[in-house]
Amino acid sequence: MTGIYALTVGASIAAAHRLREYDGNCERLHGHNWRIDVTVESETLDDRGIAIDFREIKLLLSEILSQYDHMYLNEVSPFDTMNPSSENFARHIFKEMEKRVPPPVKVSKVAVWESEGARAEYFLRS
Repeated sequence: MTGIYALTVGASIAAAHRLREYDGNCERLHGHNWRIDVTVESETLDDRGIAIDFREIKLLLSEILSQYDHMYLNEVSPFDTMNPSSENFARHIFKEMEKRVPPPVKVSKVAVWESEGARAEYFLRS
């Protein structure tokens, strides 16, 4: 049985959105103080005993989130055409992180919190 190392970093942004074709208050423009948690996994460690430096994960996440901080998500790609739901936001961040995280480390989960008590997660099933 092989063990897996999992590392999680979090970041926060403030952004507004409105859900298209939603029957309720969220159809109107509103904002959130979003929290985004990214978890990566690795079966191996480097010579220092590190899977990947936390700073590197934070930097990669910051690069992605900088284009959304203090923005109206409905006007920023890909949410200018895709509904900016928490679910879609989580999947988008997952896919963008996948492009950036160096092997053998892999992105395993992204959680997007739109409030303290509400989050959407995206991960791949094994």
